[in-house]
Amino acid sequence: MDEFKTRFMDMLHKQTNRQMKIPAMGFSDYFIQTVTTDAPPFTTAAAGAQSAEADDVTDGAANAQKSDQEILESIETCYYDADSNLELYELKKVLSAGIDSQLIEDTIAQLRVQQKVLTKQVLQNILEQRNACSSEFQAINETQKKLEESLWTCQKARSYLNYARTNLTTTSLEILASYRKREVLKEVLQTLVAIKKLRTTDEELQKLLAEHNYSAAIALLLQCQSSVSDFMQYNCVQSLHKKLQETMLLMEYQLDTVLNEMVLKFDVRKYAKLQEAYKLANKSLIAMDQLHMNYISAVHSTVNAVVRGYSEPNADDQPKLLYEQVCEQLNTDKLIPCLISLCKTFWTILASYYQVVIWHNNYKLYAQQEETDGESPDLYIQQKLKKGQSRIWNDILNKVCLFLQSAKLKTLKYDQFIQVLSIVQRLKKVGIEFCGEQSEKLIAAMQQQSEEFFKRYHICCVEEICLFLDNESWTPLDSFAHILQLPEFRSVRHTLRRHKSPTAALIASTNNSPISNNNIDELVSVHSQDGGGSSIYGSYGYFLRFSEKSSPFDGGLDAAMLEEDILSGIVDEASCYFSEESDDEQKSLQSKEFADDTSNQLLVNNTALNVLRCIGRYLQMCKLMHCISPKIVSCMLELLDFYAYAVHEIFGKDALVATDNLYTPRLEERLRAVESNLLTHIKVWPLNFSSLINNELANPDTLYGLPQRIVAVEAGRSMLQQFHVLQHYLNHLLPAAERPILSNYIEYGEFMTDLAKPVYTCVTSRVIDLSAILAQMAKVKWDVNHVTHQHSSYSDVLNRNIQNFAMCLEEISKEVPLPSKNVWNSMAHVATHLLVEGFSNVKKCSAGGRALMQLDFANFMSFLELISNQKYPQHRAYVDVFIKSYYFSPEQFEQWIEQQRQADDYSAKQLTSLIQCICVSDKRARQKLLQLMDGVTTNVTPTSTPQENNCNSGSNLRNVI
Repeated sequence: MDEFKTRFMDMLHKQTNRQMKIPAMGFSDYFIQTVTTDAPPFTTAAAGAQSAEADDVTDGAANAQKSDQEILESIETCYYDADSNLELYELKKVLSAGIDSQLIEDTIAQLRVQQKVLTKQVLQNILEQRNACSSEFQAINETQKKLEESLWTCQKARSYLNYARTNLTTTSLEILASYRKREVLKEVLQTLVAIKKLRTTDEELQKLLAEHNYSAAIALLLQCQSSVSDFMQYNCVQSLHKKLQETMLLMEYQLDTVLNEMVLKFDVRKYAKLQEAYKLANKSLIAMDQLHMNYISAVHSTVNAVVRGYSEPNADDQPKLLYEQVCEQLNTDKLIPCLISLCKTFWTILASYYQVVIWHNNYKLYAQQEETDGESPDLYIQQKLKKGQSRIWNDILNKVCLFLQSAKLKTLKYDQFIQVLSIVQRLKKVGIEFCGEQSEKLIAAMQQQSEEFFKRYHICCVEEICLFLDNESWTPLDSFAHILQLPEFRSVRHTLRRHKSPTAALIASTNNSPISNNNIDELVSVHSQDGGGSSIYGSYGYFLRFSEKSSPFDGGLDAAMLEEDILSGIVDEASCYFSEESDDEQKSLQSKEFADDTSNQLLVNNTALNVLRCIGRYLQMCKLMHCISPKIVSCMLELLDFYAYAVHEIFGKDALVATDNLYTPRLEERLRAVESNLLTHIKVWPLNFSSLINNELANPDTLYGLPQRIVAVEAGRSMLQQFHVLQHYLNHLLPAAERPILSNYIEYGEFMTDLAKPVYTCVTSRVIDLSAILAQMAKVKWDVNHVTHQHSSYSDVLNRNIQNFAMCLEEISKEVPLPSKNVWNSMAHVATHLLVEGFSNVKKCSAGGRALMQLDFANFMSFLELISNQKYPQHRAYVDVFIKSYYFSPEQFEQWIEQQRQADDYSAKQLTSLIQCICVSDKRARQKLLQLMDGVTTNVTPTSTPQENNCNSGSNLRNVI
């Protein structure tokens, strides 16, 4: 302020003392005098000089007669430019054409005139602004006064402040200094307390970790790290910061360790604390990725450890083997325990993962974020868990499939392989509940193993049947009434009871997919493994019934699993598998549900019973492995056919007569199928039955082994009868495309009846003395001229043979149930064919001879029907037509011969003899018919039958039948 004031005063002095040169022209004399009077002496003299000059200019101006305005306008513009060099400009201007004094003088005069006019104009402008200048000076003076007042005020305030400083400030500052010192000390104390707390954090962290309070430990660490950032200026805190970082890394490692423990031992509380800790550390997604890696790693590491634990003791000394190689080296007796251990281990992992999924479905880690943003990491976690289910299950499937493919399962026994099937099916059920996958790869691997095993097992069963056949006594067994008495069929009692009804059977047989039979299978009883027997409890899945501490593969894996509902929810609906009831329920079932079947005892022998047991074991494999059920059912049929073939080989090849026409095409087809498909794979076939053939079958006292033959045939009939009980159930198991095979087999219900014909013919052809009867018939005179009322003597002999046969049958019926119809039908067959053979040997025959033939035949048939209490219209017509052919007209006889060409009821020899006898007097007709018969004989090719008769009797006996 003082400086401004000083400068302003100096400016005023300069303005006051400035010398002003005012031209005289244009002013009045009064103004000139006034100004001159006030001016100092040197100013007056200068003014006089200027006046003289002005007079000269005035004279020049007058001479030029120019106005001031014109003179001002004549001034060049460069004179108004402050940066121009006017002297140099004028010199160049006057000297441009050389030195011209006159030009120089004129220029000087012109410049003087211009200066005067310009000076005059400037002075005039100053005078016009004088009032404004005075006003400005007045304002400046007022401002100066105000500045002086302000200066006085400031000086007064400074004096007061100096007084206050002297009297008050010293004491106040001492108080402020003390307060500031106290605040600094408090801050230092808080810093020391915080540093002390930071140094004791490690102990608190260890305590929290011991209590598994990971979230509190993470929160404490994060709080400490935040506090450390405020005290980084201290050296001790810097070292503590490094230690906290190391502790944080150690904490994360410990969290990962505990997270890895969750794979094999899941704990809900620990897992909840872990997730809260990872959330605080902002590593929930990383932890979820790490958890999946832990599960996958656990699958691979545990499976190798389990398999190596069952390997040979010296396997550790060998170089490191692959998983498949270790599985190949496992002993057969260790396969099932190893598989069970693997399944238990896998169950522990799956149960743990399943609980992890349930936990994340029930608890949301970022629920608040989801409400605000609409998106949260919980969605990523759930998607990750869903994808991880399929991946973990596929890894487990790969390991199990490698085990099944590498292990020697086909060398297992039946019960052991069924146990493997049960375990695999239960594992499949676990997979469906775990991730909804059908485990087709597992089923395909098990299908391959099942086919290999069943192929070998089927041959073993056939060889086992051969062993039974070789040691069979062919005596009936007592107290066998139904197939459900066998333990192999106890698991299907309820199923057979339901499928016994026509409605259920119709539904089961017409539905293409067994699994879709909801109407039938909705009452399937599902039982839990722990023996509770509650169908309500069993309807829940394994993950609700068991935990990681127990598994579906614990207990009952040796024998109980075979009768347990191991296929709950998978195969039960397709196979109608039911669990076992008590013995009281079994007795009640047999007494009520199958009362009509159990009222009569069935005739079976040891071999037939073993065949039924084999079928029962095959049935269990059908229930467990639907994929090979067509193959298994076809093998069941092969067992039945093999038994029939064996019976035929033992009891149906020692007939004394030809039995070619006793074999129906379907019977021949089945016997040939056994020869081509089965016998080539049996090492023990053919068996040695010479002892039985030479002793029992050659003993006339026992009717050549008729009791044994009856037991063999009727046991086969009983087997087929019991197999019919399984028809609807097998249709339920078979695919729709494979059901016609079973239906065609069942439709041939006369299978054993057709087989019984050659078997019983071997007896009936020996009971009658065929050679003696034929010889006596040849001695009869058939060309008599009169009709006799007395039958021939051979008829009495034949009747006595029949009577003796009936007496022997009465004795045999005391030992075994007698199939009278089949036996007597065989006897009628042999006898009638014997009569036809005898009648065909007649060379000459008259009308009386034909009457005698009818009389003898009527006598025999009446006696046979009387003693057997049966009627034989077919056999009666067979002989009647042959006898009545003598009474045909030539045209009728020729037509009848033509029909026999197609019917093949009589042999060519018999028809030829008949033609020669009837047409003995008509040579032309005889030759015509013989030529017709010769064409038949030539065109007909002999057909081979599966049997070769062992008898070497004469041609007349071979052509009896």
